[in-house]
Amino acid sequence: MTKMKSEKLKKIKMPVLVVSAFIKKDNKFLLTFDPKFEFWRVPGGKPKFGEKIEDALKREIKEELGVEISIDKFLGFGQDIVTPWRKVIGSRLILYFECHIISGEIKKSKEVADFAWLTLKEIKKHKNLEPAMLDFFKRFNFKNKF
Repeated sequence: MTKMKSEKLKKIKMPVLVVSAFIKKDNKFLLTFDPKFEFWRVPGGKPKFGEKIEDALKREIKEELGVEISIDKFLGFGQDIVTPWRKVIGSRLILYFECHIISGEIKKSKEVADFAWLTLKEIKKHKNLEPAMLDFFKRFNFKNKF
């Protein structure tokens, strides 16, 4: 990773809100590989102006994976700092929900280069996770949440 001059970085003064889904199937959860940022994460994205959080999550999952979901419950949140390699500095607050697929088959997209169904134990041991997910696992006793 090369260091960038701070004056070239876009600074975000307010935290960015993101909604993400722990999609559950047969006691496993879906992880997706994001080729743009080169890490594994649960799918999701940012709400549009005026959009309800639940509607944003359903829309993002449909756009990224081609499936429709039902939201079962709110799990908690994670926070991370957007690092200079993204050419911005700021923070993200990610709200995590447990969900399940109600229709469709998962398809890869430009935002999802690969995907895997993993147990929570496997996810926790994964080496290349989105930083906010790691923060979520530290903040909450995730074994009792799912």
